[in-house]
Amino acid sequence: MTALFKTRLQRHLREMAKYLRLVFNDFFVFALLFLLGGLGYGYSNMLKTLKAGYWWAPVVALLVLVIVAQIGRLATLIEDADRVFLLPKERAMHAYLVAARRYSQGLAQAMQIVAVFLLAPFMSVTMHWTVLSLVALGVAQIVLKDALLRLDLASAYQVTGQTRMNHWAIKWGVSLIVLAAGLWTLPWVAIILALVLDVAVAGWFAQHWQKQQIRWREQIKIEDNRMLGIYRFFNMFTEVPMLSGTIKRRRYLDGLYRLIKPSHDHLYLYLFSRGMVRGSEFSGLVVRLTVIGMLLLYFVRGEWLPVVLAALFIYLIGFQLLPFFQQYDDVVFTHVYPVLPAQRLKSFVTLVTLILGVAAGLLWLVVVVANPHVVTAGVTLLVEVVEVWYLARIYTPQRLTRSAENRG
Repeated sequence: MTALFKTRLQRHLREMAKYLRLVFNDFFVFALLFLLGGLGYGYSNMLKTLKAGYWWAPVVALLVLVIVAQIGRLATLIEDADRVFLLPKERAMHAYLVAARRYSQGLAQAMQIVAVFLLAPFMSVTMHWTVLSLVALGVAQIVLKDALLRLDLASAYQVTGQTRMNHWAIKWGVSLIVLAAGLWTLPWVAIILALVLDVAVAGWFAQHWQKQQIRWREQIKIEDNRMLGIYRFFNMFTEVPMLSGTIKRRRYLDGLYRLIKPSHDHLYLYLFSRGMVRGSEFSGLVVRLTVIGMLLLYFVRGEWLPVVLAALFIYLIGFQLLPFFQQYDDVVFTHVYPVLPAQRLKSFVTLVTLILGVAAGLLWLVVVVANPHVVTAGVTLLVEVVEVWYLARIYTPQRLTRSAENRG
């Protein structure tokens, strides 16, 4: 069964590498460097304004560490057909799940180390923690995450004759207790509590797993939800075939369609508008990118970095809207509409202009609120206007026309 997991893991890593190459292209990496540099600069400036003695400093550290401790779930790579074909091998699945936990440790523990490393300057300034204490806290965080992954592994099995407790409540509860003890007393106390928890879960699991059955349906659902979250992240940058959007009525937006004249020339504009609003795939993508951009622009300070970030998010939104032009190519009735291709393209350009204009307006408002500099606000507005005009009126028609010629 360990060989089965290795085979699935290799296939999974190849699939992830394929999407990561599309996500971390040259432009995005360049923008990411600007973003990380801006956040680091802002974090450094914030630390200069802090001093020791804040009562809320341990609370902030506790919340950050508890949240980070929940990052990194058990990646089992279990498939829906396993509950049928692997059921006779249920006892041998233990080796499969142990291998899955061992693989899950890598990224999960790396996140814990990075979180403690980033939080160290804040705790050093506001709580006067020494390097030794911070290292001890990092060890406690790693041991705690190991215990939480053991709980994930144990929860994959049924508890015969007992009502199963809320697994998520247990994970959050023990994380709060262990880390609070380390922050308000000594970090060594957190290490001891985390070790006791880790050993207790390991001992209980070693004695009981052979008598329990695997929760096949629940584990398949958990793994599907985990992969769905990964695919949704990739879908922000490229098209993911595994995602299928849902249709929602959104009756409260019906008033917007009254602005579209019911004429022959606006047929595709009405169709594209309805599809964009009712479909969850592209509309959700636009909303997520806009909200993320607004949050980043609110916390980022500076004269030129907000301009770059605003331009970056407008580009990402406009680039992700291009596949929507072929949304209805598989619908046979659209090919018999007496509408010229130029009218269809014109309608799509109008829709893209409207969406980018609204997104640019929201991003600009956040820049004005977060950065009270006239020059920054003026340059951002100018860059956004030029970028929206170029992306919608020049880049989009040229890109779609060239794609149509290549397909033809």
